[in-house]
Amino acid sequence: MGVVGAARVGGEIATLDIPATQQLAMFVMLLAGFNLSLFLFNMLLLLPLDGGHIAGALWESLRRNVAKVLRRPDPGPFDVAKLMPVAYVVAGIFVCFTILVLIADVVNPVRIS
Repeated sequence: MGVVGAARVGGEIATLDIPATQQLAMFVMLLAGFNLSLFLFNMLLLLPLDGGHIAGALWESLRRNVAKVLRRPDPGPFDVAKLMPVAYVVAGIFVCFTILVLIADVVNPVRIS
């Protein structure tokens, strides 16, 4: 479910015949689930995301520690810019996936009631 589906589910929660406190609790749970899924998605080890930058930093640290153990000079910083073509491909796949989820939310929406 994408953003359109989440908005639709939020609208269905608002129209349910339940007490306002339960509606508020369902809204908070929906928002918390959406935020948690965005966080976990952002931590994937793919370069356009934060997890990819963390992976680059870990790779640089590993290279430095191996060089230190083998008593070699520091290899210097890792150039993440060399991986930009990979980042463009991954970003393109993300855009295609977003369009696919948007179409799925419109054609076959998720219903909770």
